[in-house]
Amino acid sequence: MPELPLTNLEGAAIGSQIWLKGRPAVLNLWATWCAPCRTEMPSLQRLETLLAPDGIRVLALSIDTDHNLVREFVLKYGLTLPVSIAHSPSQAMAALGVVALPQTLYVGADGRILGSHLGQRDWADPATVRELRSRFAARGPIRP
Repeated sequence: MPELPLTNLEGAAIGSQIWLKGRPAVLNLWATWCAPCRTEMPSLQRLETLLAPDGIRVLALSIDTDHNLVREFVLKYGLTLPVSIAHSPSQAMAALGVVALPQTLYVGADGRILGSHLGQRDWADPATVRELRSRFAARGPIRP
């Protein structure tokens, strides 16, 4: 996972490695203008609750250029999962190999990208949750 300059919802600059916190993560790249992104966001919020006991984080990285739109979206939909905004959307997408949205990356605790999913998905579907738990468990102990 490359180091990317990000901004949190409070407007503070952070780096992607600090944001990941050395834990495995499901990292969703999205934008407020992307209809499939908006549709899947509630299931990502549910996934965050389902995977938290396993030590797996669910993170949303917005590639919006208007930070206020992101903050309004998060408030409107009551999202509590960690959301950050890329300083340079095009740089972030290129660095992560993302060509379309939504795209979700599976990031190991060591920061390596283990795989990805392109397109909308019901992230809270029981089969999807089992698949994710299995994917991360295959990489060894999850909790640091």
